[in-house]
Amino acid sequence: MFINSVKHGNLRYKVDRLQYVTNPLNSLRLVRRAHEDWPKLIAYIRDAEAVKIDIEEMQELVNRTPTAEDMLEALLGMDRIEHFYGLKSSDVVKGLVAGQQLQTGMSAPDCLAMADYLYNRSEFRRSAEWYRLALSVLKEPRNSIARQFYLPQREELRRKFVISRLQEGSVDSLSQYLKELSEDPDIPLVHLKPKVDITAIELGCRGLYPPNPQLVCRYNTTTSPFMRIAPLKEEEISRNPLIWLYHDVIYDSEIAQLTNLTRDEMVRGTTDYYTTPDQLIRLFDVKVTEDDGGKLDQCLVNRMADISGLDVGNTTSLARINYGLGGYFPEHSDYKDLRLYPELSAEGDRLMTFLFYMTDVPVGGATIFPSAKLSVQPKKGSALFWYNLHNNGEPNSLTRHAVCPMIMGNRWVSVKSMLYYEQMFTKPCYR
Repeated sequence: MFINSVKHGNLRYKVDRLQYVTNPLNSLRLVRRAHEDWPKLIAYIRDAEAVKIDIEEMQELVNRTPTAEDMLEALLGMDRIEHFYGLKSSDVVKGLVAGQQLQTGMSAPDCLAMADYLYNRSEFRRSAEWYRLALSVLKEPRNSIARQFYLPQREELRRKFVISRLQEGSVDSLSQYLKELSEDPDIPLVHLKPKVDITAIELGCRGLYPPNPQLVCRYNTTTSPFMRIAPLKEEEISRNPLIWLYHDVIYDSEIAQLTNLTRDEMVRGTTDYYTTPDQLIRLFDVKVTEDDGGKLDQCLVNRMADISGLDVGNTTSLARINYGLGGYFPEHSDYKDLRLYPELSAEGDRLMTFLFYMTDVPVGGATIFPSAKLSVQPKKGSALFWYNLHNNGEPNSLTRHAVCPMIMGNRWVSVKSMLYYEQMFTKPCYR
């Protein structure tokens, strides 16, 4: 099976499945090959009169391969990675992603899939770059069968490149576009439309915020009696908004239980109607426990109470979330602002948020607060804790946050918010 044994140069070696797919280029290639190439191979075998093979079992595998939606999401993930981090497509093809040199690069069919995806999204300059890159890495396979249905045709790639340039340019400049086609693909194409300014989120994802202020690191011994016996490591990230990072507060045995989920046990998470009313985008996989959630969930919620000094109530409502290839969350607020949504006033707004990090994320996947210009990289076993509201219950817009697209690794988090009215006589009034 391709997932168990991967060809790399002249070597064939076994790799860990999870480790393999956490490489974004491997993940895209695996999805594309399973979605596009495998059905083509089945069709070829079925139509070849000289080949006598029972393909029933192979056909069953086709029914389990990634769908068109899976393929679209993989391409969208790669698009986010390139766009949010300001990467050169020519570097990505060589395996150089956000300063990390990966062991694999991209093939011509992979580049073609990216180019067609960007063209369909009207990203014509970027699609032209990917068509040109597909040409540059296109190699004739020794296998005559592969030549029949795997690889794109050179003339077709040239035609698509020119069409992409003409979509934003002029027929009068056709000779210039043909010249670009023969240039080194490391040379970026000229923008035929005005450049779009870099957003505050993109600045944060690219590591261009000022360094986080060096505030205070201490052992928290005061918020509950239990903390006097077992103090926790507290790092003050920001005073406006109030954000703390607690270290070593969730343990490997707990993480193993919380992340022992299959995709069938989770649902596809999308943006929330209240936080992003103008769009509904699939972003991650999530499982929410609405009741007491069992002993482990209650243990974590009790730990939140010890850390925060707040009343967590009798229900857990923990959300376990997994971000895959290019998975991210656009800028949003955890508060809902009751002035805009009075139907929620019976229980109050979301006072604070607890975010447990259950995996290390080597590259990408940071939690950023664009207005406050703060960035926090996930670290396994730590928890981020912040207040969404001011002391008077008004929303603090500085707590709007986002999750940068995942590049490498596997981002597992567990999230819980607490409501304001439940804490009316409990919450300390910080200055």
